[in-house]
Amino acid sequence: MAKGAFSLRILLFSFGFLFLSCSNHLTGYVNPTKLLEGYHGAIAKQQTYINQLRIWQQNLDSLAAETKAITAELTKRAKEQQLQQYREAIQQKAVAEQQRLDKETLDEINAYLKQYGKEKGYDFILGATEQGNIVYAAEGKDITEEVLTGLNQQYDRQHPTHP
Repeated sequence: MAKGAFSLRILLFSFGFLFLSCSNHLTGYVNPTKLLEGYHGAIAKQQTYINQLRIWQQNLDSLAAETKAITAELTKRAKEQQLQQYREAIQQKAVAEQQRLDKETLDEINAYLKQYGKEKGYDFILGATEQGNIVYAAEGKDITEEVLTGLNQQYDRQHPTHP
């Protein structure tokens, strides 16, 4: 028997054993994109972020109007430099704020998934993304809607003023 064939048999046996030993585990999957798009907490955070962007843009517009109104060349150059520095600072703040909000949202979702998995007896909850992390999953194993409903109910209980 060739060494390659023997290695292939061992590999197939190992996968078969792994499959059999894992077959008693409860596994489900969620679509992270749907969770992010439908989660009330993510929607509220995104709206807060958009409102902040509007405020920053209004400030930029005011500075730009002030700069345009200045006629003295030396003063105008100084104001343009100030405007450019403010624009760059706002861009950095916007990126940092979006990253903070994204992390906060993902932390909330992951904490809920952990709680949900324990309560429902799941051994694994996988994320099915458009990049193909899961090549196949039985339709009945998609728990996205159930998780999203529970996640939103939890958020709504914690944030009763949310519409």
